[in-house]
Amino acid sequence: MRSLCNKFFRLTEDGISKWTPIGRHNKRVKNLIIFCGFSTVICSAIWGLYYLNRWDLPHLSINLILVLIGSIILMLAFNNYLRCAAIIMCHAILFMVLFASLGDIPVDNIPRSVHMNFLPVVAATFLIFHREGIYLRFVLPIIGLLLFLAVALNVMPIPSSVLAAPIEGRLMGVWANHITGIVGVSIVVAMMQSSMNARSALESDMRRAIARGEYHFHYQPQVDASGRIFGVEALLRWHHPTRGRISPLEFIPLAEETGLIIPIGEWGLRTACAQLTEWSKSPQTSHLTIAVNVSVTQFRQPDFVQEVKSILLLSSAAPSKLKLELTETALADDIDVVVKKMQALKNIGVTWSLDDFGTGYSSLSLLKRLPLDQLKIDQSFVSDLLSDKRSLAIINTLIDLGQNLNLAVIAEGVENEKQLTALQSIGCLSYQGYLFCRPLPILVLNNLVVGEEATGHIRYQSSPV
Repeated sequence: MRSLCNKFFRLTEDGISKWTPIGRHNKRVKNLIIFCGFSTVICSAIWGLYYLNRWDLPHLSINLILVLIGSIILMLAFNNYLRCAAIIMCHAILFMVLFASLGDIPVDNIPRSVHMNFLPVVAATFLIFHREGIYLRFVLPIIGLLLFLAVALNVMPIPSSVLAAPIEGRLMGVWANHITGIVGVSIVVAMMQSSMNARSALESDMRRAIARGEYHFHYQPQVDASGRIFGVEALLRWHHPTRGRISPLEFIPLAEETGLIIPIGEWGLRTACAQLTEWSKSPQTSHLTIAVNVSVTQFRQPDFVQEVKSILLLSSAAPSKLKLELTETALADDIDVVVKKMQALKNIGVTWSLDDFGTGYSSLSLLKRLPLDQLKIDQSFVSDLLSDKRSLAIINTLIDLGQNLNLAVIAEGVENEKQLTALQSIGCLSYQGYLFCRPLPILVLNNLVVGEEATGHIRYQSSPV
């Protein structure tokens, strides 16, 4: 139970520090939570001392609870339980601001002001949970905004004046609440703006990268049980003229969102087919296949089939050497359309592989209709193969499934000889991973293939690279 909780709520330090969109978002979230936690603790402690001095127990209790909430938030944030800390922060502080607003009764021309603290909570909720579901992303911020309007417009019924805060500190409270509200919103907006600026700059650079020739492939060998390279997977890389190498985790999700993945995908198919044509000229490389990942957005284009056929025709590449890899997300579309597109390309010799199989939600009834040639076992199962019996059972089942459906099965993410031995013992005969080779530039790969052809097999890496 504890490991499940850690997996769901806790982020590793690496997941926060990586220079990727997700890593930067996690870093901003952590900083925002820490700022909110310290602000809550400090402001509530100061007001708590004020109410303690006046022996105002109701308002003292509210501030003591806020100090406790702020302390819990800080403890969770510093231990990287960011999701848990964010959920507690947004709900608890929203509730406590509402509760404190009940005692913020306008008197002697002193307006209500506690409700100003709804605004930074609403803004923070929207920033933190913009990748989450409907409730956290939309419903919770809307509730906070409606509560702010209800109090600001005096729509909410005013309770008995018994709950009213003492008049002596009300004027100072008006200033304090407006400052904390405005400063809090400003900080959140600044974080949002920095994210938007970074996204806009990256998108502009991506649009120019194809024309400048900044994209390129690294190729990771795929080997059989004897250690012979039978093919490679083409993995997209981007070398920016000023920023250097940019991680695919940073630019590919943005390319998907903006539609830039379509021209990038077309470039990838042309590059792979050109390489197949080049390899066909040498007996040492003519047997190699290239697996190219096809994005869901690219696959959904009405002219996708014709595009692939045209590229194959113009490049003179052998269709049987081109392997297109789909993820299970592509199967969420109209299955008849999916099968029709796949079969049209299979009819001319193109082969199909289902990538990351077992991590999505495709059913076996759909799987049997697809004209697949290969299943790829996701590396998350391979990495746990030796420590988790369930991963071993899943891999065993996938191999049996592949054999029954007459599909080749390849395991990705093989990093050590113990994993390889375990995979071989249950009948997996094709592999890809750092045990054999990391992704390589084309010149280095060609030298490796020539050496492999001379020795008969590829040498294992002594350790993951």
